[in-house]
Amino acid sequence: MKFWESIEVRWFLPAEDARVRRLTSWFSRVPAEEPRIDRYVRTQRADLGLKVRGGRETTSLETKFRSCAFGPVHFAPTILGELERWTKLCVASSDADDEGRGWLTLRKERRLRMFGLERGRPVEAKGEGRFRAGCTVELTRVELVGGDAAPAAWTLGLEAFGPPETLLEALYAVGRGVFAEQPDLRLEGSESMGYPAWLVERSAQR
Repeated sequence: MKFWESIEVRWFLPAEDARVRRLTSWFSRVPAEEPRIDRYVRTQRADLGLKVRGGRETTSLETKFRSCAFGPVHFAPTILGELERWTKLCVASSDADDEGRGWLTLRKERRLRMFGLERGRPVEAKGEGRFRAGCTVELTRVELVGGDAAPAAWTLGLEAFGPPETLLEALYAVGRGVFAEQPDLRLEGSESMGYPAWLVERSAQR
């Protein structure tokens, strides 16, 4: 069993959004991970997520609960996001399959950058480098599949990791640093939400 906290900010954009081409170009030098299938319980709650990571064959069951919504935060003059603190629990499970009833299946294709903090400054990992505290920056294509098929979307997310007292510092430092690479990119607060809220929104649109 693993238990940890994170502070995150995330945006979702429709696949046809003009900014998607710019974001994919920005992340083009980052190796893509193998596509992954995650299955989410239909909680219909923006503050609670329950998923089986990797699909039916996985033995990892992950729960996340939003313990704090900080509200909108500017990382740059044109970058506004909803900052959230999540408490997460991951356990081994061999009984996470209800034959698809009540679940949403999501296919993810992710590119991930990782940063650590050195004297308060973000430093990007090279190769398989790891840090005690820092923040990941990901660009992921997400698509509901199966009976829940819907148009694909893209999500840009930042997730701070490490001791709880370092999370805010890491996310702010890395967020300011990476968005300085795209000085005229615009992301709105209305586009910012976690996966649970996005899945609720998608369900309401169906």
